[in-house]
Amino acid sequence: MLTFFRVNDPYRIPLLFVLLLLVRLPIFLSDDYLTLPELNWMLVGENLAEGDQLYTQLWENIGPLSALVYHLVDLVFSRSQVAYVILAALLITYQCLIFNDFLLNKKAFHENTYVPALIYALITCLSFDFYTLSPVLLSLTWVLLALRNIFYRIESQSRDVRILSTGIFIGLAALCYLPSVIYLVSSLLAYLFFANLSLRRFFMLLYGFALPLLVAFTYFYLFEASSGFVQQYLLSFRTIERNPYVGDWRLLIIGIIPLIFLLVSVYRLGQYKRYTNQQSKLQGIMGIKIAAALATLLLVRQLAPYHLLYFVPPVAFFITHFLLVIRRILIAELITAGLAFLLIFNGYALLFNFFSLQEITHSDQLMVQSTDYDDLVVEKKVLMLGRQMSIYQKAHLATPYLNWSLASRQLTNLDDFKNVSFVYDAFQNDMPELIIDESGLMPRVFERIPAIAKAYQKMPSQPVYRKVDTSEP
Repeated sequence: MLTFFRVNDPYRIPLLFVLLLLVRLPIFLSDDYLTLPELNWMLVGENLAEGDQLYTQLWENIGPLSALVYHLVDLVFSRSQVAYVILAALLITYQCLIFNDFLLNKKAFHENTYVPALIYALITCLSFDFYTLSPVLLSLTWVLLALRNIFYRIESQSRDVRILSTGIFIGLAALCYLPSVIYLVSSLLAYLFFANLSLRRFFMLLYGFALPLLVAFTYFYLFEASSGFVQQYLLSFRTIERNPYVGDWRLLIIGIIPLIFLLVSVYRLGQYKRYTNQQSKLQGIMGIKIAAALATLLLVRQLAPYHLLYFVPPVAFFITHFLLVIRRILIAELITAGLAFLLIFNGYALLFNFFSLQEITHSDQLMVQSTDYDDLVVEKKVLMLGRQMSIYQKAHLATPYLNWSLASRQLTNLDDFKNVSFVYDAFQNDMPELIIDESGLMPRVFERIPAIAKAYQKMPSQPVYRKVDTSEP
């Protein structure tokens, strides 16, 4: 495997796409492995395709560029997990090409090779939620483009326009997934330590970063959604509490295999001294990117394994160095094969619960589960008052209240007339056929808004309200 990709031949890249599809084959053959984040993104795309305005008619702390992608996917494929997986594989293949291309151009290794692309693709098999089209994966494309510019900037002849475009790429990444703003700081540090960054270039970087955000703000301002954009997205660190799917230490267990290989690679690099000055600078930049990936985890509200995707480029970079300095080809091949097996097996173990790995890591909390209401909600417009997102697997969202953290802040504060008015309009514009009230908030809503109370009848022995036909006498 290693020898095959050690050749400088770009036609190796399409084979990586085939490899990614083969690894993801179980997803294509079954519909039992839908994750809660995937379901959430599908609901975003579905509601936007129906004409809802993000942040006003749909409450969710998702980046506008990611929401646009899910909107387009729903227009073409509707709710299709297979489409999400195939598109993710295509995007990862493109990322492999970008990553390998700038490493080749900057002579990051002593060989011209496509091994970095291979290792990059293999690491994206670490967990089953790496397989899908997440906002983190979307933002990572822009982060890689920014990283390419930084690599080019360490040469004095590189044009200043690359500084501006670096900021723009990071701004676009932030519009896909907000914690990627950390890469603005890491890029600034990389420029300071490894390139000539003047005050003018510093402001060019900041201007480039701010430009996409200003364009997005202007767009939402024109549609009277700028307040929602700021409160629900830009200030989501303050408005949304941290509610991880997987805890920090369990995330470490999931990522233990690439971590071990990374530590061995860094140790081996420390022993190998025959690097050019430029190669040493590139290694320092990648070290900063590992620190940036760690920092993003501190900003995540719903921590899940797919947030480890930010580690893929620097870890792939260092592991490639380790593999290429091994003199004996057979040993290098065996280590590569072992790495591939362990990474792919780790993803399957989390997916199929080999060795009870789901219970150990709590990764089963990512999965959509069956509920007591599944038969009741099939193809109905439903409002779920609570965190049980699995309800929407067979139903459609009614009202703007997709994100429970955002919704509960308003629904628990009905002494404010603005909140009462908004809730009334939300129900009138998109009346749920069923309300599942696991939070116990609906009696208070009915008390404050009797017009809504008249439209619903509580079902016996369940916290469910069914819409009644008020037109009949």
